[in-house]
Amino acid sequence: MADTLSPRPLRRRRLAILVAALAAVTALACWGAYRWAEAGARAALTLNGDQRLGLYASSIRNAVGRYDYLPFLVARDHEVLDLLDAPSTLGRDAVNRRLETANAAAGSAALYVVDRGGLALASSNWADPAQSFVGQRYDFRPYFRQAVETGSGRYFGIGVTTGLPGYFLSHAVRRGEALIGVAVVKIDLEPIQRDWAAGGERVLVTDENGIVFLSSHADWKYRALRQLPDAVTARLAQTRQYDRSDLTPLGLHDGPLMENGARLVGLPASGPTRRAYLMQELALPEFGWTIRFLSDLEPVKAEAAGAAVLTAMGILLLAAAAALGWQRRQTLRLQHEARVTLERRVEERTAELLTANRILREAQEELVQAGKLAALGQMSAALAHEINQPLAAIRTFVASTRLLAERGETAMVRDNLAMISDLAERMALLSGHLKEFARKGPARVEAVPVARAMDRALALLASRLREEEVQVDRSIPPDARVRGDAVRLEQVFVNLLRNAVDAMEGGEERRLTLTAGRNGEGWEIRIRDTGTGIAEAHQFQLFDPFFTTKEVGQGLGLGLSLSYGIVRDFGGTLRAENNPDGGACFVVQLPEAQ
Repeated sequence: MADTLSPRPLRRRRLAILVAALAAVTALACWGAYRWAEAGARAALTLNGDQRLGLYASSIRNAVGRYDYLPFLVARDHEVLDLLDAPSTLGRDAVNRRLETANAAAGSAALYVVDRGGLALASSNWADPAQSFVGQRYDFRPYFRQAVETGSGRYFGIGVTTGLPGYFLSHAVRRGEALIGVAVVKIDLEPIQRDWAAGGERVLVTDENGIVFLSSHADWKYRALRQLPDAVTARLAQTRQYDRSDLTPLGLHDGPLMENGARLVGLPASGPTRRAYLMQELALPEFGWTIRFLSDLEPVKAEAAGAAVLTAMGILLLAAAAALGWQRRQTLRLQHEARVTLERRVEERTAELLTANRILREAQEELVQAGKLAALGQMSAALAHEINQPLAAIRTFVASTRLLAERGETAMVRDNLAMISDLAERMALLSGHLKEFARKGPARVEAVPVARAMDRALALLASRLREEEVQVDRSIPPDARVRGDAVRLEQVFVNLLRNAVDAMEGGEERRLTLTAGRNGEGWEIRIRDTGTGIAEAHQFQLFDPFFTTKEVGQGLGLGLSLSYGIVRDFGGTLRAENNPDGGACFVVQLPEAQ
């Protein structure tokens, strides 16, 4: 029929449907993995935030609790009572010195007493004319009015005399039932903020009006979370709680509320952009404050994106494996059909039995040859990458051996031939390691002399070192022996040395320093160069597969990743650091061979 599809368009349509289905499944799986990883990372972030909030609350309570007894003791002091009953110069001097001594012993910011009219009669800072509270009137301060009305008070504000912030605790001073004054201690909470800032935290404490007065970030202090009502602004101006502060809004943008009580918020970053945070709150009802902790959501997004990428890679690998399996089944089916056809032809044409057998043998040989070519095609790139430098070394040794033979130096000829034999054996072993890279398995463990492995790696790179005029300083003890595989350890050294030479290309000083020393964990081998060093942005990506800073076509970014895996299989570690005087240093830590 005219509308019947031919086999080729039908196969194309089926392939398009399969590709579309695979894309849809991959997208759904990536979305699910992203949401799942995001939820897990956010839950961990929330748990950490809850713990941090508890620590912050304890630090604040401890900082205030150390001094809450002071106003009570001052209010019971007989000299203070006498001064408030009958103010005199002699009594004021005695109380000033008494408060100065008590304040120094307790470590508080200031300790002072005011009469029932709010006038400060004595203070621990009486000796400093510029900072002294003596003679100042504080009847407008809420902590004074609270002590008069309820017997005690607590209040945070900026000092109108000193201009320094502090937390004020007050206690009424009574003679019998009569109020004669108020004792006040000022507590400096700045050390808490410095600890937060030093720890890189994002924490802020707000009062009942939503004004930030304690924060790990100095530019957040004395800012309102939201625009303040006029009545609140007027009341703050009257009490001078945040004297000489404009209390501009912080620019906090509220996002959705999470199920665990946390909230997504945005804060202005550089320019017009906003940075997203997870904000958690903890109330301090005894102070009327609220502690807020902000967690950066960028690591959450990165972890979720990584999970989505891994999921996509896993699905695509499974799809590729399924496609290869289907292709193999198709090949086996075609082979089976070919054998059936050949057998039928043999039965039908007995006269052509010998010819048919010859054709069958040729077909089988072609299939075997095709399999060999396919295997060679898969291994060619890796094999060329790994044996290129041994081949270059062999060519160098052959050239030098020819010259030595012409000179009649048979001993050196034998040495060169032995080295060529070792390199040939190494190339044979390298080809076998290609399959080891394709599957995870334990490496062969033996006692490997570090000096010999380093010498062979240097020999492989000898022509490159001479071409780049690299000076090599080598200090490796002959007794340095580690647990590992000789060939794979040489591969690690070759990768690290080649990277070091690449980093020094075009530099004025090109020097390689190779050392080995014993420590408590075995042997530490250091490969140090005088190149450009490691950029801070690349510190945590060096050993990721396919990460490279080289130009396109100059590397796949697999050398350091493979080296990291080899060293780890030996029970060791590989790390990178910058030298103080410039350049990079790769440190290989391996267990000592007993």
